[in-house]
Formats: sequence, structure tokens, C-alpha cells
Amino acid sequence: MESVDVADAFVRVEARFTARRAACPGCGRWSSRIHGSYLRFPGDLPTSGKLVVMSLQVRRFVCEEGSCPRKTFAEQGPRLTRRFARRTERLRSTLVSVDLALAGRACARMSDSFGIRVSRNTLLRLITSLPDPPTATPHVLGVDEHAQRKGRIHVTERDTNVA
Repeated sequence: MESVDVADAFVRVEARFTARRAACPGCGRWSSRIHGSYLRFPGDLPTSGKLVVMSLQVRRFVCEEGSCPRKTFAEQGPRLTRRFARRTERLRSTLVSVDLALAGRACARMSDSFGIRVSRNTLLRLITSLPDPPTATPHVLGVDEHAQRKGRIHVTERDTNVA
């Protein structure tokens, strides 16, 4: 953290990474040679009813491995942001949790009341980007529905006892 400024309507947070080196995501080789830096402005959760404006200074490193397809790469903050993300992981996980409970339009209205402006399409993209839950192998397979559609009816002893 470089600085935190609290105003009437917002909180401004200026931060930068302090690691002396970073691993290349292409080849895994560590590099300490800095190519340059730039600013990112990821959205974050409001605090105490105030909008949080984050200014994050990110450095670009040079990959010194000759066979690596990446020449430069940006450092990534663990548990803070993802590549190309416009939101912090905190905000993203909160939006996903609320969207799973409420669905697109209702979640967009509720997050708007919290001071987070987000469209329902963005919320749906967040949900579709989640990995699919693991599916269990079925233990019982029903074939009666298929048989009825084909014009055949299979009757079991259990079905005849039901009136």
C-alpha cells in the first residue's frame, strides 16, 4: 500500500507490488529484469458505503529465456486480480455468490443498491465462466419413458401393485 485517501464519497487506494522478481507464465523462469510499468484500476467492493477507487501499479518483466514465446509479462497479484480482469477477486467472488442466489436481473438491481454498477449480461458471463460442478454416475437408469415414446409399455411387478 502506497497511500489511502478517504473523501466524502470515495476511498482512493494506491498500491504496488513489492516482489523483486516474478515467474514467467509461459516458461516458468524467474526474471528480475523490469521492462516497464503501467497502472490498473480494478473495481473493488465498497467500504462503509463509500466507493473504493484502486490504483494498482503493475510492472512488466522481460523473460530472458530465448525459447519462450513471451518476451515480456506482467506481474500478477495473488488473490488480488486475474489477467485482464477489471475487478478484484473479492468483488468478483461476491458478485458470483449473489448472482448464484438471485440470478441476473435481480442481482444487478441488488448490486446497484450496494453501489456496484454491473449489468445482468456481465453477471451471466461471470456465471458461465465458472467450472461445471462434478457430476455423479447414476446408479439407477429408467427406461420406461423411452419405451412409452416408442409405443411399448414395460410393466413391472411394482407397477401393478400401485392403484
